[in-house]
Amino acid sequence: MKNKVCFILFVLWALFIFSNSMLPAVESSDISGGISYKIYELLSLNIDFELFHTFIRKCAHFIEYAILGVFAGLSFEKEYFWKILVLCILVACCDETIQLFVEGRSGQISDVLLDSIGALTGILGTRIFK
Repeated sequence: MKNKVCFILFVLWALFIFSNSMLPAVESSDISGGISYKIYELLSLNIDFELFHTFIRKCAHFIEYAILGVFAGLSFEKEYFWKILVLCILVACCDETIQLFVEGRSGQISDVLLDSIGALTGILGTRIFK
């Protein structure tokens, strides 16, 4: 392990992701819907709000995991690339599994894939900018 501070940030960020997954669907939707609506109004968009809201939620998945990937990428030496990626994918799998046990939520394989692509982007970003 190269950077203990980044590893601690990785763990804390994973816990933040898990805590969001533990929110019941109504509460989660209220939060993301409120953020989406503010952006929607700010941009004065003329598209279906539900479609826009879905787009924002999927972007949030990607960004959450890109940040996780950055923390993971900064925590370990570059020769551990595949192990780092697998670690991030395991976090995504745990995240979606948690949602199976939360009222109104469901785990989605498509979200695991999106999360994994976000993590990969974050890990590659740390490699490119180092």
